[in-house]
Amino acid sequence: MIVSNFISRFSTTIKILCLVGIAYLLYSQFTSGKGIMAIQSLFQGSNNSLKPAFLLITIFLMPINWWLEAFKFKKLMSPHLNISTRHATATVLAGIAAGIVTPGRVGEYAGRLLTSDSDRKTEVISATLLGSIAQNLCNIVVGLLFSYFFLKSTIDVTYDNTFTFVTLVTIQVVLLVSIYYHLPQVAHFMERFLGNRYIHSISPKLKALDLYKNSLLNVVLGISAVRYLIYFLQYLCIMKFLGVESSFTDLAGNISGIYMIQTGIPLPAFLSVMARGELAVLVWAGIGVDSITALGATFSLWCINLVIPTLVGMAIILASDLKKYVK
Repeated sequence: MIVSNFISRFSTTIKILCLVGIAYLLYSQFTSGKGIMAIQSLFQGSNNSLKPAFLLITIFLMPINWWLEAFKFKKLMSPHLNISTRHATATVLAGIAAGIVTPGRVGEYAGRLLTSDSDRKTEVISATLLGSIAQNLCNIVVGLLFSYFFLKSTIDVTYDNTFTFVTLVTIQVVLLVSIYYHLPQVAHFMERFLGNRYIHSISPKLKALDLYKNSLLNVVLGISAVRYLIYFLQYLCIMKFLGVESSFTDLAGNISGIYMIQTGIPLPAFLSVMARGELAVLVWAGIGVDSITALGATFSLWCINLVIPTLVGMAIILASDLKKYVK
């Protein structure tokens, strides 16, 4: 009750403090981060190999990417509630802003709740969870499919027995896809194996996914696959913009490998840009890409895909009503 009264009385102050925190973190990245220094080095060097057309393509793909995420959220909410694409877009952008400062972007759930019906908390969380699972599934599956090229270019690992390698990758892909289509059953199994005490926070949300039929799961996975293709193309274009002329298999292997590894980095987005930068330096060094270019590519994508939507999401959060969650 005390917490509810506090939030009700100081909701505007709480929102402003959160937004100031986000703004400060963004400011620090643009003034002292390695990424911005890499960008400055690339442009100050009068690099004639820069190809602006590829940068324009990368920027153009950003709103398509987040529109698809909004459309996916709208589809995921359809078994519970019909919402407009505009509402879904505002919800997704608010989630991006809240998620940028939280580990694993878990704040995305809170951001989406702020712009949703307060009586639909469980549905919003379940929809967001399933959308995240579908997107991560694409990250991992494509990473596995290109893993041969990734391992070869980064640590010079090759496999003489192609059949065995393909078989192992196929088994992993089939297992992951099967889990996606049987998430409620997985929740029941986890309860029996681990006990409800250990997974009480996530199990009910996984069970709520019983409402999603395979036809809808197919659509969600399809949208997630198209989104993956878009940010894969964005990374490819940003490398071309910076003058990297490696073969497609090397580029595809490294990009898919980076996305697969990033899926498992439980850091806030403002910190993961540093972790992603260090990862990119290690990965791209395998095919001769210098650290400045690797950091510049990572920071550029972070700015385009997260910072711009975050600025819009901050305005949406400021206009939201915290009081509806404490009634």
